Amino acid sequence: MNVMPIDSVASSASQIKDELPPQPFRRRALADSSAISAIRRTSPSRATASRSIPVEIAFLSAYGVPEQVLQFAAATARRQGVCADEALLAEGLVCEDDFYQALAKHLNVDFVDSPVDVAPSGVATAECGYARVRDPSSGFLWLFAPSGSGVFRLMSARRAARGRPLFAITTRTRFLEAVRRADPANAARNAAFLTERVDRDLCARGGLRRGQVGLLLVALIGLAASLYAPFFFLRLASALLLASAFFCGAFLRLFACAASLQRCADAEPLESEAQLPIYTIVLALYQEAAVARQLARAIDRLDYPRAKLDIKFVIEADDEPTAAALRSHPPHAPHEIVVAPEGAPRTKPRALNVAMPLARGSLVAVFDAEDLPEPRQLRRAATLFAASPPSVACLQASLAIDNGELNWMTAMFALEYAALFDVYNKGLAAMGMPLFLGGTSNQFRIEALRDIGFWDAFNVTEDADLGLRLARAGFEVRTFASQTFEEAPAVFGALVKQRTRWFKGWMQTFIVHCRRPMRLFVDLGSRRAIAVLAMFASGLLGPLLGPFLAARMAHDAIFGTLLAPVAPLEIALSTLWCCLAIAGAISLILPLAMGMRRRGLTRFRRALIYLPLWLMMLSIAAWRAVYELWRRPFHWEKTEHGLTIRGVVEAEKDVNPFVSREEPLFDQEAGA
Repeated sequence: MNVMPIDSVASSASQIKDELPPQPFRRRALADSSAISAIRRTSPSRATASRSIPVEIAFLSAYGVPEQVLQFAAATARRQGVCADEALLAEGLVCEDDFYQALAKHLNVDFVDSPVDVAPSGVATAECGYARVRDPSSGFLWLFAPSGSGVFRLMSARRAARGRPLFAITTRTRFLEAVRRADPANAARNAAFLTERVDRDLCARGGLRRGQVGLLLVALIGLAASLYAPFFFLRLASALLLASAFFCGAFLRLFACAASLQRCADAEPLESEAQLPIYTIVLALYQEAAVARQLARAIDRLDYPRAKLDIKFVIEADDEPTAAALRSHPPHAPHEIVVAPEGAPRTKPRALNVAMPLARGSLVAVFDAEDLPEPRQLRRAATLFAASPPSVACLQASLAIDNGELNWMTAMFALEYAALFDVYNKGLAAMGMPLFLGGTSNQFRIEALRDIGFWDAFNVTEDADLGLRLARAGFEVRTFASQTFEEAPAVFGALVKQRTRWFKGWMQTFIVHCRRPMRLFVDLGSRRAIAVLAMFASGLLGPLLGPFLAARMAHDAIFGTLLAPVAPLEIALSTLWCCLAIAGAISLILPLAMGMRRRGLTRFRRALIYLPLWLMMLSIAAWRAVYELWRRPFHWEKTEHGLTIRGVVEAEKDVNPFVSREEPLFDQEAGA
C-alpha cells in the first residue's frame, strides 16, 4: 500500500513519526509536501480524536494506512463538506491506484489496471460511478469506480450478494477515460453542434454564408471609396453615416468611463469551506508544452479546497508533447487530461465543449494556458454567485499583462487591457449592458451554459458570442475585483495574427446576431440593442474605415474648407467633423488614461507615443480578418505562448501574480 511516507519525510515530520506504530506499508516519494505539512501542523491529540473514521476509508486501516492519516482525511472532509475518500485522494494522502486496489481486495473482486471498453450508455451513468462493459467475455458485466456514499452502497451490496461478482473495480481516472472512449463520434458531434441544437439562428456555422461575407466586403469598400467620390452629396451621405456610427461608439465609451467610477460589487470571500461549491476548471490546450509547469504551479496556488476542484485539461489527439508535459509536471489537485476526439472544427470552444458532459461542478472557470490567476479568484467568484440572483450567469475577472516591459507593443497591450477590463467592461456592467467577454477568467453557472448550448464551436471569438447569447437569453454578466495575469505577444507578426482572429470572430458575431435586427431588439430591448450596435461600430468600423475618414478630414482641413467654412452647410459640417474628432480622441485617450492610473501603469505612459502605430496595426489586422472571413471563416490562428520572459507588471506597489493583494484567509497562505 503506497501511502504518504510520513516516516520518510524530512525531520519536520518527526513528531508524527514518533507517534506512529510500525506499519507494513511500502514507502514512496510523494510530491505533495503541502499535505505532509498539514498533517504535521495537526497535533496528535487532535488527529486521534474520538470521532469514528467514515466507512468509505475505514477499510484502508487493514491495508497499512496509518490511523492518523485516516483521521486527518476525515477531519479535512468534515471541514470541507466532502466525502472522506475524496479528501484522502485530493490531498495526496493515498494514491488513486492504491485506494481502488485496496477496495477491490476488500470486496474480493477484480481490479482492472488496463483500458476497458464500456458501452455508450456509460455517459449517462458515469456520475453514479459505474458503466456497463461492452464485452462481457472479460468475466464481468459492470465497471465501477465509486466515490463517497457510492463506496458504502457498493460494500453493502457486495455483502448481501451471493455467488460470483459481476463487476470489477478500476480507478476514477481510468473509468472516465473509458467513458469518453465509449462513443467518440457522438462526443465529437455534441462538441461541434451543441449550440445549434438550442438555437440554430445564433450559430456561426448556420448563420454565416459566403454571400453575406461578400456583401459585407462590398459595403466596406463602397463606403471607403465614397469618401473620395467626386460627387459632394455622395461624400456627404457616406461621411454622415460613418459619423453617426462613430458618435454612438464614442459616447458609449464615454458613458462607460463615467459608469466605471461606481464601486465594483464585491463581498467578503467565504471562509467556510463547507459552503463552497464544486468548481470545474477547464483549460483548452494545444501545443502548450512550454508552459505546462507554470500552469500547474498557478493552479496549485489557487486557494480552494482540492477535493472541490474538478480540473480538466483538454488536448488534441495529436498533441502528445503537451500531454507528456502535463504528466511530467502535474498539479497536485485532482485533474483529468481529456483527449478531444477527432473532428472539426479544431477550435478552443469545441475543446471546451468536449469537457462539459462529465463536468462535476455547479460553477465553471475557463483559463488559458499562460494564465496566472490570483489565488482567491475562485473563492471570490463563488461568494459573489452565492450572493447574486440566478440571473447572474457569468462573472468576468480583469486580465492584466505581466510582460509589458519588453517593448512598445507589450506596453500598449498592457494599457489596452487596463482600459478594457478596468474601465470599459466595468462601466458597461454597471450600466447593465451586454459584455463581449474576455476569452479567459470567465466564471459561469453551468446551468446557464446548458440553457444556451455552451460555446459555439465555429465562432473563433467564442467569448464575445457567448456574452451576447447570455444577454439575449435573459442572463446577466458582471465584473468582479480579481486579476489574472497574461502574456502579450511581443512580435509584430504574432500580434497581427492574434488580432486578425479577434476581428474575424467579432465579424462572425456581428453577422450572426445582427442579420435579424428585429429579433435582436426584441431579445435585448432598444437601449441594450443600440449599445451592442455601438460596440460593433466602434470595434469594427473604427479599425476598418476610421483611417479613411481621418484621411478625408485631414485633406479637407489642409486643402478644403473644414477649418474655414463660409456657407451655412459648410459651417454645420465643419462643426460636426470637429466635434467628432474631439469626441473620438477623448473616447480613445480617456479609458487608456483611467486604466493606466487604476492599474498603476503610469510608467508606460511613454508608450502612448506609439498609439498611431498601434491603430495602424489594428487596421491591418481588421482588413486581414475580412479576407480570412472570406477564405477560411472557421480557421483558428493560434497564439504562441511561453516565448517571452514573464515578469510582473510593476505598479506603484508590488504585484505578485502568485500572491493575492488581499489579506490572507488562512495562516498557511500567509506563510506560503
